[in-house]
Amino acid sequence: MQEERPRLLMGVVAPATNISVQPEMEALRPPGVINAHARIPNPDRAVTSDADTLAVRASMVEGLNAALDTLLPATPGHVVLGVMAENFVGGGAAGQRLVADCAARIGCRVTDYTSAILAALDVMFGRKIRLSLLTPFMPVGDAAARALFEDAGHEVVRLVSLKAPGPAAIARVPRERTMQAVRDLAGPEVEAIIQVGTNASFRALAREMEAELGTPVLAANPVLYWRALRREGITDPMPQHGRLFTL
Repeated sequence: MQEERPRLLMGVVAPATNISVQPEMEALRPPGVINAHARIPNPDRAVTSDADTLAVRASMVEGLNAALDTLLPATPGHVVLGVMAENFVGGGAAGQRLVADCAARIGCRVTDYTSAILAALDVMFGRKIRLSLLTPFMPVGDAAARALFEDAGHEVVRLVSLKAPGPAAIARVPRERTMQAVRDLAGPEVEAIIQVGTNASFRALAREMEAELGTPVLAANPVLYWRALRREGITDPMPQHGRLFTL
């Protein structure tokens, strides 16, 4: 007996240094959706300055097409870009062009973090809000992340940067340090706490901190995956992944 075709073959692209996108997006998969993962060949180089951040971005952009090409034979129905800096550093129109180029190359729709998080905030709140940001970046990345939200009309009232010293180090920030950073971002004026940086294993911790603080805490990888599913008409309610997955 022939098996039923999958509802969706989801291409998922992440840097070679990223060890969080794959397990987190596998955990978010509804029945009938298959994730096909591809890796961007990027080195784990030290990041101690804005110049280092820009060099890491350049190496990842250069490897992005190669990663997409490994997905082409599988003909995915949608692709998630599990990367952040490409859309933040130099962001705006440059980020939009990058996403459009990716979609043209792979032949299907592509979801990036910028569009995903703005769509999530619109669905959850339906208005502009006051928010706090948790980032793993150096100042140039922090400024671009802040600009993403402020350019869309939201108010960034607090920002905490973990300043990870390299791409792979983002996944190794101690849990206790991350939890304290989230607590530092909370406050009566904060309507949502938003984590950026896809190499942070933050999916489960976001649910935990949301319960502790009573404030919505949005993790990068679930937001990306939610947006990709909804764009393809997959609306399964999955409350175990947070309120966003019921909308």
